[in-house]
Amino acid sequence: MEKKIIRDPLYDTFRGLLIWCIPISHFTMEAGHFVQDSFGGVVYLTINVFVIQAFMFLAGYFSKNVDKSRNAAFKSLLWPYILSIFFFYEVRMILWGNANLYFKQPPFAMWFLLALFLYKFFIKSLIKVPYILWISFFIYLIAGCLPFLTEFMSLARIVSYLPFFILGYYVNSSHIEKIKKSNKWKMSMLGIVLIYVSVLLAYKLPQITHGWYLLRNPGASNGVNWTLDITMRLLLVLLGVLWIIVSLNLLPKKENYLSYVGRNTMPIYIFHLVIRQWLKGNDGLSFGIVGVPDPNSVIYYISIFVLASLSVVVFSSKPFVKLYDIVVDGSYEILIAKPIKLTEKIKKRYIK
Repeated sequence: MEKKIIRDPLYDTFRGLLIWCIPISHFTMEAGHFVQDSFGGVVYLTINVFVIQAFMFLAGYFSKNVDKSRNAAFKSLLWPYILSIFFFYEVRMILWGNANLYFKQPPFAMWFLLALFLYKFFIKSLIKVPYILWISFFIYLIAGCLPFLTEFMSLARIVSYLPFFILGYYVNSSHIEKIKKSNKWKMSMLGIVLIYVSVLLAYKLPQITHGWYLLRNPGASNGVNWTLDITMRLLLVLLGVLWIIVSLNLLPKKENYLSYVGRNTMPIYIFHLVIRQWLKGNDGLSFGIVGVPDPNSVIYYISIFVLASLSVVVFSSKPFVKLYDIVVDGSYEILIAKPIKLTEKIKKRYIK
């Protein structure tokens, strides 16, 4: 098994593209006129059939040093997750004047950090389980049929995205090099086909509503029977894998702005959710001030993409990256690292 990955700009570029898609997805939903069988619905479904899957795949790919992954998991993932519970409580208090602390259910989109923490912390143990990739895939397929896999502690999502993380772990650089040698013309055609699939899902499959694609509840809660749920989960795996292959072939392999964005995903992920909450509580793009643009107009979608892009550019800028580092790393050092060091000194001095 390959233990060390030599990082190149392609992967940061890929992460940059993925994190750019997240606010587009969230803002499309909260802009004020979301309808599944529309251009916005196609955009939303295109993003939600592969972006999180690709994020988990890349996270698994860069977790081959299992000891390093486990040691860094608390500071880089669980600590920001814990802070986010209180941060978004304050955000809701400021915006709406009332809020509740969520402990049984991750606030907003913070389930992603919790899932990644569990994956990275337990990957060292998981890979010791024979056929773990196939086991995780089987559990993923039936997850929508199990009534106890719900939004409670994001159990449904944690189970549903695990196969992509494990797949990423088992894929090595030689596999990636083979994938990257695919014909770019064919990959472009495949990308067009995948977008057409999203069009069909948006316009021709109304019984699978947009909420189902988030994989956060059993299929029955979205009115989907077990056979259709399993069939669609199989389709999601295929779409996710194909989008990953297309992206690895068509994205630029040299340093670019997207690769810069891809190295600063956490501030974007955290801070754009404040904008999302603002949109949600102020009638979307009206911001509580003006009317929401006509959903059939070009200006409506341009507004969504511009706002999402501004969020990415601003929240990946040095001031916000520095702010994130100061708050997260600084609080960790004061509240966690220093007490641990002090405890160790006391043990060495007074306990034999």
